[in-house]
Amino acid sequence: MARDIKNKYFLINILKILSPVLFALFILIANIISKDKNLEGTYEILNNEEYVASFVKDTALAHDSITCALFMYKIDDYNMDNLQEPMPLITASLINAAKRGVDVTMILEVSDDEDDLSNKYNKKTTDYLKKNNINVLFDNESKKLHAKICLIDDKIIYTGSHNFTYSAMARNSESSVKIISLEEAKEVKKYFKNIQ
Repeated sequence: MARDIKNKYFLINILKILSPVLFALFILIANIISKDKNLEGTYEILNNEEYVASFVKDTALAHDSITCALFMYKIDDYNMDNLQEPMPLITASLINAAKRGVDVTMILEVSDDEDDLSNKYNKKTTDYLKKNNINVLFDNESKKLHAKICLIDDKIIYTGSHNFTYSAMARNSESSVKIISLEEAKEVKKYFKNIQ
């Protein structure tokens, strides 16, 4: 009987020691599995509002560069301190990246038509971004830039139908894809050079 009680306490003590180890192992495995989304050659479809959370997370983790070529980036008259709204949140994530030393560049559509709404919105956004140390370039006026493509750290590509507008991020039916690919990123960088 005394031996059974001794064995019981021995097993309980072993379990007390092993439990934290097993828990740590479980957390490690869970982290490895969750990081699979950022492995080379993976992709993820981002419908509607899913884009915002994914883009903001990857922007927060950016180390070197973020470049986007966009038809429209509209901050409009939003309260830019209201991070409950998608455009202030995305803009704040880009500004924070720039403050951390990440090279953040926006390439925006511009045309010679002064009545073009994309001109109006992109120019207003440009003023705001430049005040916050974000580089802004414009496309070649010979062709309309209708792209919605971003490249983070020369590896993570976002492309699809999402403009950087409240409508695209919160109201419209939109779909984009996040692609992790060093090879495809090279093609995106060539595209950026060709449209300037």
